Amino acid sequence: MVLKLSEEKLFQIFINSLDFDVSDYLVEELTELQNDIVKDATFILKDNIVGDLKSYGGSVKKNEDKFKEFTKKAETELEKDKYKEIKKRLKEYLKKLSELIIKTCVVIIPVKELPWVNVIFRTIPRISYHDKVQLMDNAIAYYGEIKCFVGRTTVYGKIKGQEPLFAPFTGTIDLRGYKLDESQKEPKSHIFPYISAIINSLDSTITKNQLSKYHEEFQRHGDPICDFLMKDDDLNSSMGKITTSIEAERGKSDTAVCGIIIPLPSEKKSIVLISDEGKGQPRFGNCFEALLKLSAASCQIPSPAPQQPISRGQVSGPSIGGVRTPGGQELKSWTAEELASEAQKRLAAQPNLPAWNEEDLQKLAKERGSGIPAGMEVWKEDDLQELAEKRRRGGLNIPEWKPDQDMLECSSCGYSLRPGWSKCPVCETPVSKEPPESGTDEPSQEEKKEPIEPSEDGQTDDPEQEADSSEENNDP
Repeated sequence: MVLKLSEEKLFQIFINSLDFDVSDYLVEELTELQNDIVKDATFILKDNIVGDLKSYGGSVKKNEDKFKEFTKKAETELEKDKYKEIKKRLKEYLKKLSELIIKTCVVIIPVKELPWVNVIFRTIPRISYHDKVQLMDNAIAYYGEIKCFVGRTTVYGKIKGQEPLFAPFTGTIDLRGYKLDESQKEPKSHIFPYISAIINSLDSTITKNQLSKYHEEFQRHGDPICDFLMKDDDLNSSMGKITTSIEAERGKSDTAVCGIIIPLPSEKKSIVLISDEGKGQPRFGNCFEALLKLSAASCQIPSPAPQQPISRGQVSGPSIGGVRTPGGQELKSWTAEELASEAQKRLAAQPNLPAWNEEDLQKLAKERGSGIPAGMEVWKEDDLQELAEKRRRGGLNIPEWKPDQDMLECSSCGYSLRPGWSKCPVCETPVSKEPPESGTDEPSQEEKKEPIEPSEDGQTDDPEQEADSSEENNDP
């Protein structure tokens, strides 16, 4: 049986099949709309900008051949039967892609006297397809690399009806298949597809679950980094001004993640990113203020005390930064930086395991057919009913008793009589040649005897009657 996919799943399969990357359409020449956005984004930084801005904007005209080729590929994919029910909505999605490209822009801003060498701004236009296909172009993001190493990935977000919170992120960020090329020399924050994957990961169920888990299972307490950040009232006041997908009503989820800190162990740096989905001019100031406060606070997070080696000649006892058992045995310990570095090494050494998307699983299901291995016994409804009847009789295959059609029944006691018997072996009733008709009783022996009429001399031929009469005559 092939399960019917939801419309949202089909949309996701269609989008993944297109492998669309807006960075393929970025050019250095900006449109008037893109220039206005860049001016609004850099106005708050005008006193701290040093050097020239590096701006890029999406353009369909400058990449006309590439976009036509992409559209042709998309229309071919759209002809598949599985998209039949949502074909009209998918066509609306394709029409809005050109508008999404035009409303995409990014600017690298060199700054002074701030936690970053460069701060980057970008727009985050999205095509929503939950209720109806629409382009939502309010979202923006500020981000940059700070020269401080934060021990672990940390996220910030909101849960509907609760206070915002910071939460630790355990495991690998869901980059949806994107793999970062570590050999690239440019700063990781300048790699547009990598940052796009990080921004998309904020909407991932995996990321949202990390926030919910820390809120529900750990009561928002226990992680040293998050505890430190939650105690900074000034930081939390600025972070609380951020508009998330909950307030923007972009999705149906009650959890939204709008900020993230990602450690870069090999470079002893960290990427800090904040996104805002508000409307109007205030979103630029709110988003940048939150990034500035979070970056400054991240550089003040106390790092674990370095471990001091203990020589053999030292007397056992409490050591500064060392770990020793009561018996004097020295235990190996690691700093947060070393643990993060080891995690990255193990992640890089992992083999490339196969992965399947929803479309691959549906294809495998069709190829397998019913999914029943060859040679395995299969039961029909009649077989199951017969098995149920056997189980009702205690598991024994005992047939229901029926009388033999070739045998007669005794008219008196009902005993079965074999062919050729002259009388019943139980009650010795003579066997009639023809079975009695149903509903009539067999006449008794007395009823079968006919009365004997007396002769002219008053005597009868019946010796029994003669005996009776002689006894009567002899009575005194």
